[in-house]
Amino acid sequence: MSISTVIIKPTKFCNATCTYCSAPPEVNGAPKWSQDEFRGYFDKLHPYLSSNAVLLWHGGEPMLMGADFYWKAWEYVQETKPGIRFSMQSNILAYDRKRWKDVLQGPFNYSISSSFDPDEQNREFKGSTSLYTRIFNSRLDAMLEDGFHPKVIGTYTEETIPLALDMYDRAKATGEACFDIRINYRYPAGRDEGNGAMLLPKTYGKVLLELYDRWISDLPHFVVTPLDEMFKKTIGLDTSRCPWSRHCGGHFLGLEPNGDVYNCSEFADLGDETYRFGNLREQTLPEVLASKISVATRRRRVDLPMDCKSCRHFNECEGGCMRDSVLYGRGLGGKFYYCHSWMMVFDRIKQSIMTGEADGAIRKYGLNPDDVRRTLGYAAAA
Repeated sequence: MSISTVIIKPTKFCNATCTYCSAPPEVNGAPKWSQDEFRGYFDKLHPYLSSNAVLLWHGGEPMLMGADFYWKAWEYVQETKPGIRFSMQSNILAYDRKRWKDVLQGPFNYSISSSFDPDEQNREFKGSTSLYTRIFNSRLDAMLEDGFHPKVIGTYTEETIPLALDMYDRAKATGEACFDIRINYRYPAGRDEGNGAMLLPKTYGKVLLELYDRWISDLPHFVVTPLDEMFKKTIGLDTSRCPWSRHCGGHFLGLEPNGDVYNCSEFADLGDETYRFGNLREQTLPEVLASKISVATRRRRVDLPMDCKSCRHFNECEGGCMRDSVLYGRGLGGKFYYCHSWMMVFDRIKQSIMTGEADGAIRKYGLNPDDVRRTLGYAAAA
């Protein structure tokens, strides 16, 4: 057993309100952890963590724990299992360089992501969307000045997906002092439960293709996820990256504030205890991972639709996200809802490698384009 990533939620409290929040405090919520509670959980986890595993601090809003909490947690982790890495997903509204700069540069080694939706309609601070936007922009500017390059995650619908192109332009305009971007589809979980698909696979795929063509042409200082991860998977730089992995079961974990354990935080966000492995407050990790549902999730590596296994992109896609298969009513072994989107993007990535259009991007990742083409069995570019 070797766990590579644990998504840890020490609190579900938040300093903002999002109309579509996928992890609201009413689901698996609990008061903020004490340092002793973290140590108790970590003592149960660390014998089964890989030597360089990532603890991804999530929420709620993890900055509400205070910087001192993470300094103490880091010191304990280093005493117990050096090599463990910290990362954080935060709305960054509470960022203050006097309190946060040192801890985010030190224990977190600059690894932080945030989220922002350019339609500016669904995120509120003290009841105001405009106030949220002003504070977020101010904090983002401060972080860029302090040398951080946070990944800014946007969540899009049919109506708002064109704004993903605006986020690309905004990131590009920052030059070298830039932030990365991630283009996500809004999904029906948490406060959006029951709303169905809000971004169609074909629409999502078309916008990703437009962004991809710009990205490999511009070669900007920032990355565009999921495109960068799909590109790296294709050229052989990444072998197991969520959500293009059928081996997440047994290697990823999501730990909720109340001690509940799921395959990941995405499963926890469903609010369905059918997918709960157990509770780490009450059980050992081997006991949790021996549960029937934990065993069932590990079967995803073999329990996949037949057309996935025969697909020309199976080596790269590996069947997509198991949680999304469940979310859209297709079960643990079902079809990934955004299969068509991934198909469109992988087709274009491979075409651009064959034609030489992606040579600059390949070189940027330190590889020789001709070597990549030979490895993939492609002819030399024209």
